[in-house]
Amino acid sequence: MKQRFSGRRLSAAQFAVAVRGLRISPRHLELSRAALVDGVSTSILAAQAHLTRGAIDRNVRRIYETHLARLDAPIEWREVRLTVPRSMAERFEAQAAAVIAEHEFARRIEVALSLQSSPGQAVGGKNRV
Repeated sequence: MKQRFSGRRLSAAQFAVAVRGLRISPRHLELSRAALVDGVSTSILAAQAHLTRGAIDRNVRRIYETHLARLDAPIEWREVRLTVPRSMAERFEAQAAAVIAEHEFARRIEVALSLQSSPGQAVGGKNRV
């Protein structure tokens, strides 16, 4: 079973950017905004809307993952929207998640290496005569 979405928040502006172009019903957008921006529990939202918590969690997770992907995507990456059968979508999503994870890992290594080399450059960067 997938873990439930919890603890993530977005500002109203971040939410607006994240949902741009996503196909989500106005009702689910409203519920997702309440969870992500206003911090309302998905359990409470589900009870009020007569939906399952999982239905709300799926949309909240989708919007938050879109936010993360758009936040740190390299400039040469393109956003692609596909309509495919569920089995294909799951494979595409898994592949996309792996590529994003590799990119994030490489970026973190790059930052860590630059932090390690910065102090050494400052001290040993100039030859004193």
